[in-house]
Amino acid sequence: MLKQHLRKAMAVAAAAAAVFGMGACGGGSASGDANHLVITWWGNQQRNDRTNKINEMFEQQNEGVTVDGQFSEMSDYFQKLSTSAAGGHLPDVMQTGLGYLDQYEQNGLLLDLKPYIDDGTIDVSDVDPNIIESVTRDDGAVYAITNAMAAPALIYNKTLLDSAGITVPERPTVAQFLDICRQVYAKTGVKTNFRYYEYGELLEYFVKKDGTKLYDVKNNKLGVDSPEQLEQYFDVYETGIKEGWHVAPEVFTDIKAGSVEQDPLVYGSDPSRRSWCTFKYTSQFGAYQTQANNNGDTLGLATWPSDNVKNSNYVYPSQFWTVAKTSKNPKLAAQWINFYTNNVEANKVLLTDRGIPISSKVATAIESDLSDSDKEAVDFINNVVKPESSPNSLQTPAAATDVNTKVLLPIEESLLYGKIDAKTAAQQYFDQANEYLAKGAK
Repeated sequence: MLKQHLRKAMAVAAAAAAVFGMGACGGGSASGDANHLVITWWGNQQRNDRTNKINEMFEQQNEGVTVDGQFSEMSDYFQKLSTSAAGGHLPDVMQTGLGYLDQYEQNGLLLDLKPYIDDGTIDVSDVDPNIIESVTRDDGAVYAITNAMAAPALIYNKTLLDSAGITVPERPTVAQFLDICRQVYAKTGVKTNFRYYEYGELLEYFVKKDGTKLYDVKNNKLGVDSPEQLEQYFDVYETGIKEGWHVAPEVFTDIKAGSVEQDPLVYGSDPSRRSWCTFKYTSQFGAYQTQANNNGDTLGLATWPSDNVKNSNYVYPSQFWTVAKTSKNPKLAAQWINFYTNNVEANKVLLTDRGIPISSKVATAIESDLSDSDKEAVDFINNVVKPESSPNSLQTPAAATDVNTKVLLPIEESLLYGKIDAKTAAQQYFDQANEYLAKGAK
């Protein structure tokens, strides 16, 4: 069953790669109506409800305009987007993540939004110039607008750990994290999920402790010089399985990857199938707390573990809004992005679901409307992350998706099934990732 999940993830990446190879597909947006927009995103039910409400508000303020909002679980989202691209019918506005942003851009699928910034359609006057600069290409083009800012967050079951007399440091080292994993398992029977079945952000976080980037984008290879630099990450999996405190891989055959509602932190009653923590982003804290409320649990926040958290940690664009180059309504699409970015009332609906608003004016205006969990996430970014963080690269190679799905996931699976050790895993990742990155450059 787990291999079926992995094959599905790989199929998504393969389909996306096939589409990207086509370049701009022609045809147009999902609708030829000059007053109609198709907007897509991934997310949980809370995000879906809030974004749909924003769409309704945009319609109300723009007479005659209709917005078709389409959402999916993240595990299905990019497969659907690839299908739309293959048919020449990409939506007008798309939520994208960093890896896919680079691929869509490099293959000519995205519209340059710089003209709409220049003419004021998309107002960035209250946005930190560094945020805009981070998405501005060397030729001045801007293919995406950051939709919010977030930071990596170890979200943990504070109620469970308090009852066991265990305290999580704000910025744990790797050794401290491992000690907590052992204590939680010994005292409660609850295990740990070390971000299994997700992409390589945590591996990159571990590598950054030495001031090293995971990818050398310019030279189409890994940024590390030896597999030894990767071993610490894979050793956590090996140690967890050997000592019994890591969640068994079989657990992931029964849950939907990427689903907040089915994350082992909040889902299930058997301690051996639960995790005391999840490796996510601050933008997801509120949604996780909502689910934890069903169990009567309060959640806490800490940084992802690192032996040099200042080097590893960062504030990050949570996602991006992009416009398809084939959109029949690019001006209206730009107006929607501006509404999302700058309308205070709309952001009082959204709050920090995707992260902290990039408009300083909006961020200040919604502060009093935030829930306790949202305020906690904002406080965490401002007082725990920002003082001990470093810039993070916004560029990933086109082959990063293949590296994640065809290299990292199978290696982690083999580790959890005890087929290989951490040293072998690091060597395999080093060799195979470099091979994919080199191929992606051709």
